[in-house]
Amino acid sequence: MNKITLLACALMSCTLANAQRTPTHPLDIKDANYDQLSYYFDRWTPGTQPEGVTRMDDEFFISRVKPRKRITDFDYQANSEADPKRKMCLWVPLDDPTSKWKALPRYCFEGDNFSLWSYIDIHGNWTAPWMRVSAGLSDVAHKNGVKVGCVMSIGWNERILLRGWNLGSHARVLAKFSEKDSQGNFKNSRKLVELMKYYGIDGLGVNSEFTAREGDMTTLIDFFADCHKKAKEIDWEFQLHWYDGTNDNGAVTFDRGLGYHNEKMFGAKDHEVTDMMFANYNWRPNTLSSSEQTAQRLGRSSYDYYAGFDIQGRALQNSYWRSLKNSKISIGFWGAHSQSLIHQSATDNGTSDIAIQKAYLLKQELIFSGGNRNPAYRPTVPHSSSLANAELANFHGLAAFLTAKSTINEMPFVSRFNLGNGLSFRNEGKVTFDHKWYNLGTQDFMPTWRWWITGENDQVDASNYSSLVKADLTFDDAYFGGSCLSLHGQTAFSRVKLFKTLLPVDGKDKISLIYKVMNGTESHAKLFVALSNALTTYKEIDIPNATTQGEWTTFEAELSQLGITSSSQIAMIGVVVKGTTDDYNLHIGELAVRNPSQTFQPAKPEIKDFEIIRGRAKNIDFKIRYASKEETGETKTYNEEVDTWYYEILYQAENEPEQVLTATPSWAAYVIDAPLVNGITNRKVRFGVRAVAPDGVTKSAESWTAYQEAPYNDTNDNVVLSRPVIKANEMFNVRFEDELHPNAKEWKVVQASTQRTVKVVQNAKAFDLTLEDEGLYDLTITDNQNKVTTIRGIIQVSPQSTGAAPQITDITADKASVEGGKDVTYTATTNEGEGHASHGLIIEDPKMLQIPAALQVGKNYSYALWFKANKLAHDKQGTNLISKNTVKDRWPHNNWGDLWVQIRPEVTDNYTKKVHPANEISFNTMGWTAHDNPNFGMISDGYSITPGVWNHLVVCHNDGNIQTMYLNGRKVAQVAFPNSIRREDSRDGRIQIYQPADIFIGGGGVYKSGFNGVIDEVQIWNKPLTEDEVKRAMKGYKEGEVPEGLMGYFTFETKEGESVFPNLGKGGADYKAHLVVMANSGGEDTSKAGYQDMPADNSVVGNPGIEGSLNITTTYTWKLEGANNPTVEGKTATVQYSNMGKVGATLTLSNQWGETTLTKDNLVEVTSSTGINEVESGVAFEAFPNPFVESVNLRFAEGGTYTLNVLNANGMLVQSNLLTTAAGEVTNVNVTGAKGLYILQIVKGGKTYKTIKLVKK
Repeated sequence: MNKITLLACALMSCTLANAQRTPTHPLDIKDANYDQLSYYFDRWTPGTQPEGVTRMDDEFFISRVKPRKRITDFDYQANSEADPKRKMCLWVPLDDPTSKWKALPRYCFEGDNFSLWSYIDIHGNWTAPWMRVSAGLSDVAHKNGVKVGCVMSIGWNERILLRGWNLGSHARVLAKFSEKDSQGNFKNSRKLVELMKYYGIDGLGVNSEFTAREGDMTTLIDFFADCHKKAKEIDWEFQLHWYDGTNDNGAVTFDRGLGYHNEKMFGAKDHEVTDMMFANYNWRPNTLSSSEQTAQRLGRSSYDYYAGFDIQGRALQNSYWRSLKNSKISIGFWGAHSQSLIHQSATDNGTSDIAIQKAYLLKQELIFSGGNRNPAYRPTVPHSSSLANAELANFHGLAAFLTAKSTINEMPFVSRFNLGNGLSFRNEGKVTFDHKWYNLGTQDFMPTWRWWITGENDQVDASNYSSLVKADLTFDDAYFGGSCLSLHGQTAFSRVKLFKTLLPVDGKDKISLIYKVMNGTESHAKLFVALSNALTTYKEIDIPNATTQGEWTTFEAELSQLGITSSSQIAMIGVVVKGTTDDYNLHIGELAVRNPSQTFQPAKPEIKDFEIIRGRAKNIDFKIRYASKEETGETKTYNEEVDTWYYEILYQAENEPEQVLTATPSWAAYVIDAPLVNGITNRKVRFGVRAVAPDGVTKSAESWTAYQEAPYNDTNDNVVLSRPVIKANEMFNVRFEDELHPNAKEWKVVQASTQRTVKVVQNAKAFDLTLEDEGLYDLTITDNQNKVTTIRGIIQVSPQSTGAAPQITDITADKASVEGGKDVTYTATTNEGEGHASHGLIIEDPKMLQIPAALQVGKNYSYALWFKANKLAHDKQGTNLISKNTVKDRWPHNNWGDLWVQIRPEVTDNYTKKVHPANEISFNTMGWTAHDNPNFGMISDGYSITPGVWNHLVVCHNDGNIQTMYLNGRKVAQVAFPNSIRREDSRDGRIQIYQPADIFIGGGGVYKSGFNGVIDEVQIWNKPLTEDEVKRAMKGYKEGEVPEGLMGYFTFETKEGESVFPNLGKGGADYKAHLVVMANSGGEDTSKAGYQDMPADNSVVGNPGIEGSLNITTTYTWKLEGANNPTVEGKTATVQYSNMGKVGATLTLSNQWGETTLTKDNLVEVTSSTGINEVESGVAFEAFPNPFVESVNLRFAEGGTYTLNVLNANGMLVQSNLLTTAAGEVTNVNVTGAKGLYILQIVKGGKTYKTIKLVKK
């Protein structure tokens, strides 16, 4: 049988890799329409759903975690100078760039998994409209004692009236909520707070920059005060969060602090209106002091007034940090409109999902714990900072102002250090779903301090800081979820103080640790606790050595072993690390304190509803709803009332093992890409759920649906080609990747630059194709639903001279039968595909190619390049391909610069309402101010690029401000943009007109992902190219052919040093290109940023249509099972065999273009030599008895020295004996091993003498 594997034929996929910031899969959880809130509010009651929302989808907004109270007694602090009464409000979005996902579960890794809850008191999600906070956020916030709010984001200077015609949506909501009955009582305040309690919403926020009538303001003030009173009646704490703009009279007055103009909105004691009044950003020391005085006069705490920081526009730059520290005013962060700037700016080390997540963890710790990531040892106040991690390393940290707070005050306590997202989902140390995921609601208790680590004297300062062990949360491993704690590095002694607690215990309670030693097995660690009545007396116990390196080990001990013999209160838990080296790495997957006498009986959840949303050939998407207790009316059940911590979501494809796909505290779950291992032949699946108790050990019985037939209703439209490099007149195959895909109605092959149709195929899912002419070809597919898709440039016919992926036509043998020990020769018929290809340059975010600004001066220019994206993972504005800018410009021009060319996500033209699909290319120049959007006149309308496919792009500009774009040799856009200006002509003081703005290929930023792929033939021209010139430029230029006007020409054929590429253009050899990264960036402030050279890789093949200096060389790899002493010379392999039977050969050819493998089975029959066992007839040898029991007798006709090799039935050597015997002498040989078939190979003089089968019985 022939087996052909074309490993060279990598899939040319039309889909995207997982996006970094936003999921590529649809959002299948439907939320309410805020604009309709005022209309459906009367019909909406606790226990029912808002209009347009199903019961299942509503569950994703119902918090099932009861708000926990924070510890107030025995408050053990890292910084004794911090004010324990000061509060913190994080008034920022917790969302993605589209403002759609909030904290809803999704199946990508990147997402805002904020985790330093111990330092904040209020989280107001800026993108969550009134009455809708996703449960993922409210659950984790309530677990940590943090209030959560939603925001009414009223526009600047909007007029808010409570009566009148044509009211806006915000005015209608406020008017509805504040309605009064005939007795003058507010008729909706009780219902409002009942709904808030049901869903787990603590506060309503108002971006109050509006104007209103004084009477309407009085009504709103009285209404919010009434909400406070009604909330107390139902044991709920209502809060109002108010931006200090609109005052008591309905006018906007910023920056005056708390005073007579807004004291009614703030409220007096017993008539509280606002719980968090957020000051605008221009406060001064006198603002703080006067606000304190006003609050005191009103009988209120001045800590309910918050000094605001605009972390979008100003980051952490402020001249009055010291005054704030000395005041009795709280702190509030705002920024920005779609994502928290702390999260959004975490592009310090690139825009890949893992780069963002690592930078975000670090950024949080630097902001809150200070530049040393240790709240007990921080830079002094004041040290302002941008949001760049490099500069935050000098920030004084909010721990100078705030104390870390904890709710760990009841048993059991369990933390697995799961941040709520992961590169895969793990349960009990095993990967149970190999898929990226995010579900903030699953986040564990995180360490209270990040990271309070002290030396042997229990102090930390400049003298010992660098000698302490390092602590990090890592996504490299997990016991549960997606992350764990890592303690690593060299230290003589380090005390890592992890959790502030107030746990009631006695000596019979147990403390446990699940850990993994990554290098060796010695733990070098101790667990310790401190009791509330002796906070600096540490009770310790050794952590035993691990059983096996790199495997999870469980250690458990009674607290009596730590010297706790009576009722006590644990106030702190941590780990001591001693005597480690640089390669030390201890992973901690679970830390727990449990009461063995405390029993749990988690209620078995009942499945109420499920839906298979989409079915594909190899996976499905589904939602499931369940309930641990029947709920009627307005009654809501918290998980703790049914002995539940979280729910495991179970799944099973028929005849496959059960899987735990995810976990959630919610009473509904959402899963994307649940695997169908045999989805082509068996599509039966079932869904299950079980509850896990607060101890993390006890589990309920499982609930399962019956097996369901998964529909096939979501085709995978990826197209694959049978060859990665195609030559003229060479046949290749085009097909759908999806094996279940129905036939396309029509396939059309079109020459890219002329749009001439060269082939049409009807009603097929695959077809063979031969093309005569070199160049690029588009593929237009009309599916069976008449949907038309065009894949641009997917086929490229390239010259023979650049080489190709190798091909194997056949493998033959020089004989059909061969005697054991005799030679047989295999010969392959191949096309090696050797040639001379162009060098490409790998661009991997955050790396980018920097080209000197001097090569392009003025408005007449063209930029051209070949590029192939390996994957596309867009941020809000897409992926950077080309830009021209300088970090020296001030915000926001430093983010945009002179021009920017981007591969866009899906975007809608709000004027025409046309939806432009993802991966079209846009070109903008300075003068364009709608930065989030492209100029829809200068976008490759109808021309999207495909990952894995080479495309040629040219963007042109002339003195008349005519902009033109060519893609794959065809003009795809042209527009006049009169506002286009040169930086030298700008009068904007934020633009540093005397600073050169270099040209960059690749590189990301706050709103833009970085390019990942290969580039080739980068050209910078001093004129706009014509269509004919574009087509010529696509072919590249040999030495001596470089035309006038081509100022910068970079082919990447040679490299100077590690990072530099020569300029072959007319602009001058001094203007070289460098591969760089931007250092010290992060956030929108790049004033301290610069560029560092990075090693460049130009060893890969570039565009196959361009001949270059890269030699395409082919390697032969033969696989010859059972063969002895092979002699391989390229296309031939000569071997011998000892074992009888049919044999064949496998050959793999590989070169820079790809790899192919051919297997030919049963080519040769191997036979034994004649005359075995017939010594009387003149043959040389006999063996008896055969079959035998333990040993066999051997007799040789010729004396001499023989090597006896005994092989098992698989051809493996099991024993070898050296035997010297006389002619005719009988020698007994013992054969060790199990019963079965063996092969005895007799070797004399270095050659196989005889081979015989033996049977041991």
